[in-house]
Amino acid sequence: MDKLDPTNQKIIEHLKMNGRESFSEIAKKLELSESTVRKRVNKMLEDDIIERFTVVLNPEKINSGSILSFLTIIPTQSDTAIKELASSIVDFEEVIEAFYMSGKCGLLVKVMVKNLGKLDELLDKIRNLQGINEIESCIVLRELKREIDRSRRGSLLPVTIKIPSYGGRWAAGCG
Repeated sequence: MDKLDPTNQKIIEHLKMNGRESFSEIAKKLELSESTVRKRVNKMLEDDIIERFTVVLNPEKINSGSILSFLTIIPTQSDTAIKELASSIVDFEEVIEAFYMSGKCGLLVKVMVKNLGKLDELLDKIRNLQGINEIESCIVLRELKREIDRSRRGSLLPVTIKIPSYGGRWAAGCG
């Protein structure tokens, strides 16, 4: 995070709120030149500070009838079992986010399925994996809040970290 001076932080805040905002619009709001904004964004891309630009979809609008569920998967306490389990879990297409948690929590997995039958099928597949001690499934009934930009609350910027031994990328929010 040392490479994020106040100007870069402001540019990132604008891009997080609207990734389609043009460099000239950002430059105007920050009282900078368009070329300065473009060079800074390109440098942050080059330095892997910004990994990618993406889209946040509203699942209710595109997947009517879909079920969002959170799974808490408590693995056996072997380090090898946890790594193998995590590597297998992130490969399921229904998994949209996965987190390695501290303490006894194990893994927290966010899944999207078409119906309860598909959730049951997924749980059966997961139960057949080695290294699972316990699984708890919680179905989302209603979304109360979705905050993409946590920096407005004074926390650090969200980051994506790569854990090669766990076979993929894991998102982690700071703050």
